[in-house]
Amino acid sequence: MEKDFGEITSVSGNSLGGALANYVGVEYNHVRSVTLNPAMLPASALDVEKQYDNITNYISEYDLLNLSQDAIGMGNQVPGLKYTIYNGVPSIAGIGFNHTGYRREDSMHTPYVTIGRKGEPGYGKIYVDAHHHIVSSIWTGQPLYGGRSERIDLNVETLQMLSESIETSVLERLGLAQTYIGHTVEIINHESEAYESRLNTVREAFQEAFEDIIDDGLLRGIRFANSVFKLMIQKLHALLDTIERTSQVLNGLLNSPPAALIEFIINKPIDAESLVSEIRGSLEELEETLDEFALAVEDTVYNTIEDIFKAGQEKFHDVVVGELEAHFEHVESNYQRMNAQVEEFGTQVGQVANAFKTIDQRVAHAITDQLAIGDIDPMTSTTDFTMEDSPYLLEFMKFKEQYLDLTLDAFKGTSSAILFPIAMTLINKVTLIEIAGKALVGLVKGGNYLSLYGNPITLVLSLFTDYDDRVKEQVNAFLHPVEEMNETVEGIRTGLQKFMENYPTVIDNLRPYIDSALFNNTGYYNIHIYNTAATSILKDMQLLFDDIVFQLSDHEAEAITSLYDVSSNVKQNMSIIEEQTARAATW
Repeated sequence: MEKDFGEITSVSGNSLGGALANYVGVEYNHVRSVTLNPAMLPASALDVEKQYDNITNYISEYDLLNLSQDAIGMGNQVPGLKYTIYNGVPSIAGIGFNHTGYRREDSMHTPYVTIGRKGEPGYGKIYVDAHHHIVSSIWTGQPLYGGRSERIDLNVETLQMLSESIETSVLERLGLAQTYIGHTVEIINHESEAYESRLNTVREAFQEAFEDIIDDGLLRGIRFANSVFKLMIQKLHALLDTIERTSQVLNGLLNSPPAALIEFIINKPIDAESLVSEIRGSLEELEETLDEFALAVEDTVYNTIEDIFKAGQEKFHDVVVGELEAHFEHVESNYQRMNAQVEEFGTQVGQVANAFKTIDQRVAHAITDQLAIGDIDPMTSTTDFTMEDSPYLLEFMKFKEQYLDLTLDAFKGTSSAILFPIAMTLINKVTLIEIAGKALVGLVKGGNYLSLYGNPITLVLSLFTDYDDRVKEQVNAFLHPVEEMNETVEGIRTGLQKFMENYPTVIDNLRPYIDSALFNNTGYYNIHIYNTAATSILKDMQLLFDDIVFQLSDHEAEAITSLYDVSSNVKQNMSIIEEQTARAATW
């Protein structure tokens, strides 16, 4: 190239192009190489101990290539000076434009990425072009990295440049950051308005999970009069009625053998009445306890679940939304103060420039024409812009996860303490019914109801055989509902035991539902993205004000000293807002 066009003074590139440009910078130290997110060079291509001051690399905060190169310990194979710039967004969708420094969509340059969906709360654009985040001097246009810039002469012209740049380079950028905060507040307000919907989502998820704990659906519709459990108790009552009838028929049969057999039969009627009465009483107690259990489930659904959103504190009824709302009330207020302060500072700079110009002209006229200098126009007095402190989001965005852990454990413990004692009582009452049911079976199967004395004649034997068959038939008619009852009762008992065993796991499985209900996960992440973008702008503005403060420092003119004091306070306030904004940008 130099043979054809003469001396080459500068090269540039991105990614592999950045590595190639840097290779030129390594080989030719008179050539300046400026890159964006360059790939590393082979170790053999450079001296990692050497300073390559002719090479400048701008590294995007979220550039995956350089993050990876640093992670594997090869970041030193990118030669020269390296400066972090704060473009891009921390998301998988941003991998491409975080690296290239601009976004291309359908072969067209799109300087922004859209967040959310059009028409929905929080929908907006974040501008991601890298060049907007390479901060340059207001006066010289030179990038403000690697130390202080050179001193400029402060005069009417340079002060006017500063005043004009406050409007274009500062207020516009701060306005963009404030727009991102505005979208954040839209998302928070939407979540606040959707509280009942989010609460009902958890209620529905809990009810469905609760009712599915037992495979046979025992807890299905547990809160209602026609629940499966209630229907089973009704079935048990019906079976008990059948048991009573068949026991009476069997006893009637046992008490009425044929006359020819009376002298040969030993009659042992079954005594089922007391056992049936005992089971009936236990069933009624079981039903009462079930009603108590249904009320406890109802209380869990409508009260204990709502406590999830409080997370053990009383300040906010909707803890995640409440803390975000409270924090961003301070942040929004501080942004308004910040804009007002910067605007006032720009006005004051312009007024000082005009005053210097006016005084200079009047002094010249006074010398020439021997006129009085006269008064200058009044100056805007400096307002005390004190930033509000925010006691919220001190754990950054991970506070939601902390509340989730806390509230999940609390809900599990509180609801278990309410439900388990009643469930245990249900198990005990069902067990009593089960024992009595087995006793009924034993009473019939273990009893020797019929026996013959001596050696009956053939007629008697024939009569006995027919009678015995009838008794056996009635015994089977009695045993069938008893065994069905026992099978049903055993199923209820094992189901309740399974409920107690599996309930903690079921609550753990509700975690993603509760997580999303505390604050919609997509909206929560979008808050993170918006505040990351706003923080990036504030970092850039502080770098710009570092130079402004430096240029206004150490001057004897009291007007410039006053501007220095104001600019220092502006930068200090910016750092406060940056820290508050960064809380919502940090996991």
